[in-house]
Amino acid sequence: MPSKIYPFTLARTSIDLIPRKMAWVNQHSFSQSIKPLLWCLKIAGLLPGIPLLGGGNTDSDNNEISPARVRIRSCSGRVYTVYSIVVILILWYNLALSLTAFVSVTQFNGIVCNQIITSMWFLQIAYCAVCNFFVCKHLKVFCVMFDDVAKSINFTNYYFIRKCAIGATVLYVIWMLIAFTFTGLGSYFLAAGNVGGPFGEVSFGVGIIVRIAFLVTYFYFTSTWYLIVASFFVVSLVLTKKFRHFNRNFKKCFEDGKFKGDIETTRMQHEHMSRLLFQADKVFSMYVMSSIGTVIPLIIFTLYFLLFESIDVFSFIATLWSACLSIIQMMVVFLGGGFVNHEAHAALEHVYGIDMNVMGPVHCHQLNVFLSKLTANQIGFTAFGLFTIDKPTIIAFASSIVTYTVVVIQFKPSASDPTSSLCNCTLTT
Repeated sequence: MPSKIYPFTLARTSIDLIPRKMAWVNQHSFSQSIKPLLWCLKIAGLLPGIPLLGGGNTDSDNNEISPARVRIRSCSGRVYTVYSIVVILILWYNLALSLTAFVSVTQFNGIVCNQIITSMWFLQIAYCAVCNFFVCKHLKVFCVMFDDVAKSINFTNYYFIRKCAIGATVLYVIWMLIAFTFTGLGSYFLAAGNVGGPFGEVSFGVGIIVRIAFLVTYFYFTSTWYLIVASFFVVSLVLTKKFRHFNRNFKKCFEDGKFKGDIETTRMQHEHMSRLLFQADKVFSMYVMSSIGTVIPLIIFTLYFLLFESIDVFSFIATLWSACLSIIQMMVVFLGGGFVNHEAHAALEHVYGIDMNVMGPVHCHQLNVFLSKLTANQIGFTAFGLFTIDKPTIIAFASSIVTYTVVVIQFKPSASDPTSSLCNCTLTT
């Protein structure tokens, strides 16, 4: 990418005064800024309905899209939709295959506990994949709304969005290398045993095919987990940055306790940003819901398995890795949602400082409407509207995790004593 752009209509000396990143910003939108992350989602089959190819939407001779380009896009869209459905079927089949291990279960032990942990991970990923298939249309609307709202509040820091997307993409590559080096290769190429699962013994050639199928499934499994987590975190950071930009401009309008700006314009800007956050919530409600519903039980079962079961070193490291991933996912949900909620309500402290004696009745009414917006309902990410990710919610769920952890430790299974008597009797001489 060139560091400077020299249009024919401007002198070189004037362009030299424009920072390199600002010259880049002037040519990009939100969807273009996060395109590296969108491409990762596209490869993993998680982005149906949003075309990324074709930098130019128009022909060189006119402003209309040619019929040939329309047919190509329509065909590629249908092909990618089929690809996304295949990925979803693979993940759900993986879940169904893991559930067959419970057919012959007669008692609860370490093996069953480990299988519960595995099946819950598969359930979460399969659920997120199928939900993501239907909410991509909301992501497309969010990208368009973001640019409109950014213009209304004069937000131009698309360079920050680009850095977040590139950082998430680099971490995705690192994450896949770590995942396949440790878990993928260790489980599917180095581990001994039958790979046929419920199908019984298989030949060597079929075993190789099964192992390759496992690796393909593992790729979609790990990609879905990371990319949805990364997408939520990037969008949370961007919305936090945007609300912070609004709060900074709102604070500049105060002078000796008097508001010098237009309160109605400011209120509508905040309202538009709240609607933008509501649109983002349509995309990530399923992720927040699945995280709260599955990660907390995952943490409890994983702690039980680590504390009370005797396992080999590889299984211990793998289970500890699973626990770390659960904690990371919860931290992303709580920190990302908590920061957005905090910045969305940060203007409240400045509103209380406005001197209403110098304001007319119309401005006082507008201020009351703005104040009720900030105090009546919590603004932030929700779990399908059941609750909002705010400070009380974070404290409540963190306390529940600590409570269940203490309960698990207290109910440690007692070791069997071979000398203990099975009956209550009295010996006499």
